[in-house]
This record gives sequence, structure tokens and C-alpha cells, in this order.
Amino acid sequence: MRIFILTLFLVVNFISCSKDNNSDNPTSTQLNIINSLNDFDSRIAKGVTLAFFHATWCSKCATQRPEVEGLISDSELQSVFFCEVDYEKNANIVSKYEVFGFPTILLIKDGQVKHTLVGSNNKKADIKQLLKSL
Repeated sequence: MRIFILTLFLVVNFISCSKDNNSDNPTSTQLNIINSLNDFDSRIAKGVTLAFFHATWCSKCATQRPEVEGLISDSELQSVFFCEVDYEKNANIVSKYEVFGFPTILLIKDGQVKHTLVGSNNKKADIKQLLKSL
């Protein structure tokens, strides 16, 4: 009986550790990760973009993230491109777009920054209203 229970336990654990085939692609509630200035510039050239600039060590960034990610699945914002830019990995983007503090949210339309939101006190409803106005 012990062997049966142990075997069952191992099989269940093995199955639960299987690789998710979509793990490399963002889900409908994840920000798209930007890896280069060229990638960023091409993605923001047309349409409306929300770019979340953050640093991994920034506690205020962690506080702001749920408000930003909460907008991704909003049916009224389906045409918005949501992305994140890690300051430590993309200093050239941070410099070009004059991001001086973290977190910073840039709301961009057709390649032009329309709104800059700095700090962790930006509420989902306020961000949504600004996005809808673009």
C-alpha cells in the first residue's frame, strides 16, 4: 500500500511539473517585455501604447504593477499595446524617453508621448480614462 501511495504521489508531481507550451508568450494579463530600443520604437510607432518603466529592486514599482496589469484584460482597451521596460536592461530607452524616476508610465499615441505618470499612486481608473482619451 505504501508503494502504491508513493508511486501515485510521484506521478501526480511529475504531471504537475510539465512545461506550459505558452510560457514564452505573454498571457492576456501580462505586459509585453521590451528588449531593445529598436523593438520599443517600432512597437510604439502606430496606435496607443502604455509603457511601464520599472526597476526590479523598486518597491514602488511592485506597488504600481497590479494597477497597470489590471488594465490589460479590459475589453475597452483591447487596441492598446501594453509593455514593460526594465531600467537595468534598457538604459538607452530610459535615456531617450527621459525617464528620471520609477515607476514611470508613458502613455503614447503614434510614437508621441502624450502623458507621463510618475510614482506609485496612479489608479487603474485614472490611467484607463487617460488611455481612452488618446
